[in-house]
Amino acid sequence: MALKKILHIIPTTDFGGITTMIVDIWMNTNKSLYHFDFVSFNKGQYHEFFLQQGSKVFYEKFITQQGPFSYMMNIYRILKQHGYDAIHDHTGYRAVFTLLAARLAGVQCRVLHSHTNVAEEWNNKVFLTLLKKLSVFNGTKLVACSQKAGEFCFDGRPFEVLANPIDIQKIERLSFEENRNLREELGIQAEDLVLGHIGRFVPVKNHPFLIELAVNLKQQGIPFKLFLIGDGPLEQDIRLLVKQRNVEDCVRFLGQRADIIKLLQLFDKFLLPSQYEGFGIVLLEAQVCGTPAIVSSTLPREVDLNIDLVHYLDLHGDIDSWLQAIVTENVKLDQQIIRNSIKNKGLDAEEITRRLCALYI
Repeated sequence: MALKKILHIIPTTDFGGITTMIVDIWMNTNKSLYHFDFVSFNKGQYHEFFLQQGSKVFYEKFITQQGPFSYMMNIYRILKQHGYDAIHDHTGYRAVFTLLAARLAGVQCRVLHSHTNVAEEWNNKVFLTLLKKLSVFNGTKLVACSQKAGEFCFDGRPFEVLANPIDIQKIERLSFEENRNLREELGIQAEDLVLGHIGRFVPVKNHPFLIELAVNLKQQGIPFKLFLIGDGPLEQDIRLLVKQRNVEDCVRFLGQRADIIKLLQLFDKFLLPSQYEGFGIVLLEAQVCGTPAIVSSTLPREVDLNIDLVHYLDLHGDIDSWLQAIVTENVKLDQQIIRNSIKNKGLDAEEITRRLCALYI
């Protein structure tokens, strides 16, 4: 088979669920058969990784900044100059202008990929419906990371669920010495319950709920540290809330980190009280690290490995149920159980990569 060139459209080359998925897939792709290049809107930590893998990365201004016509002309030009066999847009209902440009450029394989089941920023339902219909109309293959994400974006059209993979090979176990050094770096005391959250500071991630949990734990006299990893537009608001609620000694902001896997192994509990998640790749990573997770009941079940590490709770229920789950003793699992579950759920990176590359044939 001749080498196939695919242009992926991703929101950012920084840390995040979609980018992590692409990295895992690209690492497991047969590069003698497939070549990936990328269009992105924000340069981040994975930029050099993509270049090292032989990819080109084209950066565009947001469509709201340059206008749809200018954006479409740029995508059209990239497609024509580099001769791509397929385009794969990971922006869901926002993909209409990318896919229309690809259609005009004569690209026959146009993959529309939905990674979310809510359009939080859109109040105009008529315009949102139009965007979705036009995106679907210009796509040739429809893919979603979960059943809910597909139902939201594709409005009754048939689609394939292609869950975000996990590459078990990248999970390096945290040594005793690394654990000790990391605890010293972060100021964790021997008696501390170590809690963590990974996600951007945006409304959907529900950071105020995490701070409310911290306030209650402190009032109960439970020694703990809550680490918030990520950045985003609401970070300063949450820092102010932490100060106002007098939990500055318990809540730490770590910003963007490259050592997510090590931190996940350090946590006694991983907390994810999101209003929604398209898939929640970080929850999958937590389970692979053997870390118990307490999450909102809105999260898709596709990410649960069914090994009793995920505890689903109602965001609008009694907060005491969250507190009780946090202080409950951890479950210790053998790594082989985790590995077997990944394969049984069809989340192995090699298998997902094979299915994804089959879209381009």
